[in-house]
Amino acid sequence: MKKIREALLEVIIILFVGGLIGAVLALVSNLFVTGVQWFGQQRADSTLLSMTLGGHTVSFSSVLFLWAAAAVVVFLKTSFGISRWAGPADSMYAAHQINEPLDIKTGLASTLAAFTSASGGASVGQYGPIVHFGATMGIWVKRFISSRLSHEIYLGCGVAAAISAGFNAPIAGIVFAHEAILRHISVRAVAPITVASITASTLSQRWFPHSTTFEISNIVPPLADIVPALIVLAPLFSLAAITFMLALRYSAQSAAKINVSPLALPFIAATICGLVGVWIPEILGLGIASINNMIAGEFSLSLLLTVLIAKLLMTALCIGFGLFGGVFSPSLFIGVAVGALAGQLMITLGFNDIASIVSVAGMAAVSASVIGAPVTAVLIVLELTESYQYAVAVMIAVMLCSLITHRLFGNSFFDRQLLDRGIDLLKGRESIALNQLAVGGFANQEYVSASSETSGDTLLQEMKARGHTEAYIVGPKNLFLGKVTIYEAIECGTQAISNFMDTRPLVLHSHDNLAEAMVKVSKFVGESMPVINLETGELCGCLQEGALFQAVIDVQHQARSLERS
Repeated sequence: MKKIREALLEVIIILFVGGLIGAVLALVSNLFVTGVQWFGQQRADSTLLSMTLGGHTVSFSSVLFLWAAAAVVVFLKTSFGISRWAGPADSMYAAHQINEPLDIKTGLASTLAAFTSASGGASVGQYGPIVHFGATMGIWVKRFISSRLSHEIYLGCGVAAAISAGFNAPIAGIVFAHEAILRHISVRAVAPITVASITASTLSQRWFPHSTTFEISNIVPPLADIVPALIVLAPLFSLAAITFMLALRYSAQSAAKINVSPLALPFIAATICGLVGVWIPEILGLGIASINNMIAGEFSLSLLLTVLIAKLLMTALCIGFGLFGGVFSPSLFIGVAVGALAGQLMITLGFNDIASIVSVAGMAAVSASVIGAPVTAVLIVLELTESYQYAVAVMIAVMLCSLITHRLFGNSFFDRQLLDRGIDLLKGRESIALNQLAVGGFANQEYVSASSETSGDTLLQEMKARGHTEAYIVGPKNLFLGKVTIYEAIECGTQAISNFMDTRPLVLHSHDNLAEAMVKVSKFVGESMPVINLETGELCGCLQEGALFQAVIDVQHQARSLERS
């Protein structure tokens, strides 16, 4: 009966947690897009800053709207004290460790900043910020609910709900949470993440019945006509993805080197993007309408090439210079543009008209490479089209493109962001935990210490009485001077021990992490190692090999238990 009650309680908690997070994300995700589209319509209808050039009336309202967005973004950053906006990379990192949890304030402020940037017309996306908002929401909910569910499960619920609501693709939401964020399949995590994802999709359809984002036909030519073309085009899609990610990195690095106040950078991006948007309005905002038009084949070759280059450059500029937003939607735009461009060129050269499916394949392939979730990209297409053949065709391009991108660039743009911060998720939870835990926290006071004037005989008696074969020599304020073994104490006799001590023994610094300590220990022979404060030279304690090994084993056990639960 006890097990039955516990099982029922866990089911109730799962339904409540998943349902609550799914409902919130369904509302927030759709309101985010609806709000951005409303502001976009106001910008398009605005006649502010209009003037006549060459007989045509041109409105510079895009510049005005982006200036306003930049001002709000700067206000949010200074008011909330944000040093760095947070996105999916932070969600991924938070799912892999517990020592540096997500900051709720930063998560909410980042979502507001992304909404503001996109509403003003910045060439940024919505999915990344919404994904991070979902992760933040999950961690916030965990504060008020006591359950056996770990923090990463709450986080995964929010992430899955965000993708599910954004694409109306609940299966893709579930897979994305495991494929890109958690990086493992957990039996305990599947149920609540499933509930959250399905709830988000169901309520999105209920509350926003006309909120379909992408309009994709499920009519597909024979696979024999499509597959060879997609195999040939996969390297082109990979080139587009890599170029986009390199541009994002280059823009951020350039912004850091420019001798301009960080608060002025968003206004620089707003001005340039706004001026480009005057002549190429298709690249402003989320670009959902433009994506649908490109899939439908309504853009000419020249326009496709223009919007492809402009979108890539303006997205890199906006994000790199502080107009925060997501990279997922721009990668969809760039992928569709590349695919549509290739499809129309094939028609021009006399091939069959498969431009629509090539466009969708490009969208899925480029976005999958950028976010590091190829299976999710295929499932999104499957759920949007409800076509098995469509999904199979797209899968060819996605998998080949992801393989090439992974070999030449990395697993994803978010993984590269973390690598720039010294975090390698590919090494797994064990490595991250070992690198986070400092040996200072494991040091103990089970050691013999003496001053440099102490005689060998006196120190020998102390070591025998306490059962130690080594002793540490310290000076004023517990300053570490050296180390003495029992054999050196015997040899010293009545002389001062300072003449016989080892002044350069192998030591651990209190800030060394467990991974670094394990490397040092591989060269160690002895009873224990002194743990020293590097800045002051003070002896903090000692650490035995056994204690270090046990700490590492505990970390490994905790990580493996989490992934197998």
